[in-house]
Amino acid sequence: MLWAYFKFELLLVSRKKSYLTLSIMLPLVFYIIFTAMLDLPKAYETQFYKAYMYSMATFSLSSFCIMTFPLEMIEDNKIGWAKNLFKTPLTPKYYYAGKVLKLMCMFSISIIALFLTGWLYKGVEMSAGEWIGSGLLLWLGSSMFLSIGVLIAQMKDIQKASAIANILYLGLAVVGGLWFPTDQFPDWLKEISYLTPTYNLRELSLSLTTSGGMHVQSLLILMVYCILFISIALIIRKKTEVI
Repeated sequence: MLWAYFKFELLLVSRKKSYLTLSIMLPLVFYIIFTAMLDLPKAYETQFYKAYMYSMATFSLSSFCIMTFPLEMIEDNKIGWAKNLFKTPLTPKYYYAGKVLKLMCMFSISIIALFLTGWLYKGVEMSAGEWIGSGLLLWLGSSMFLSIGVLIAQMKDIQKASAIANILYLGLAVVGGLWFPTDQFPDWLKEISYLTPTYNLRELSLSLTTSGGMHVQSLLILMVYCILFISIALIIRKKTEVI
């Protein structure tokens, strides 16, 4: 049943071209344009191209987590699609699992697309272990980032949820240092940036290629966010069910 529903979700993705365009192609285009426009010192170019590749990969993955995932579930509830599915042998457990598995596949496509662009277009060079290891850290870290989508999905009004999701999506991208280097921020903004989930998702993977090891602090921060968002979502859900 899970496999059948998972294949159905993938079929829906193939019919929603905007789904992939906004979440994957937009960050890809940003990477190509911004790296072509900036006139950087030769000594800094390679470092920047690699760092910005991870920034745009994180930007792409956060789109799935903050925008696609929660708004899709709210829409399913609004039109009664989820309720009708639960009248079949498909259980809520398989429904959510199918959604997550689909997104994990989308994560893989996004990461591979950005990595290939960085390698082929800007000549980013790393060892096979660094490519694979950092990609896996991005992939696994994004699974924890889905918790913010779970929290947003507790809203019933899709317009309000969409507005909040857009603000979070763009706000976390800017403050998290995905568009501008954090070393250009004032000191007070740096302290905020270092605590954002977007900064730490990027740092979790990038640190493997710069320091040779996983950034444990970033992993712990993402785990704290995951536990916090899911806990709040469960509390809201219980109160809603009582009402």
